[in-house]
Amino acid sequence: AGQGDFMDRFEGVVDLGELETKVDKASANGQWTLVDFYPDWCISCKVIEKEVFGNSEVQQALGNFQLLRPDVTKNDTTDRALMQQFGIIGPPTILLIGPDGRERRAARVVGELSADEFMQHLSRAKSAL
Repeated sequence: AGQGDFMDRFEGVVDLGELETKVDKASANGQWTLVDFYPDWCISCKVIEKEVFGNSEVQQALGNFQLLRPDVTKNDTTDRALMQQFGIIGPPTILLIGPDGRERRAARVVGELSADEFMQHLSRAKSAL
């Protein structure tokens, strides 16, 4: 599967309610969720998309993750409420949420990073409770 196919796995999320519903559904299946806050104007987000999500090792590691991508381009009240709920200052920010529905806060990704660094965040998330 190419990078395009992998990016097709990202589902859009409109608001906090929808995010919580999707996380609950994944948790019920014992599944992890990755949440990528993504506005169109975020250059670093595009770099992460290419360097990190374009990496085959990362794609494999995220094979059984639910991948969500709230579009916060408009930065309207709904977008802000969503980001405030998680205490997000701004993108790029990627959350890793365990099957228990709780974010592994210590493994949160803020800012640009390499595929290797991302893999470290992943293993930190999986070892944190």
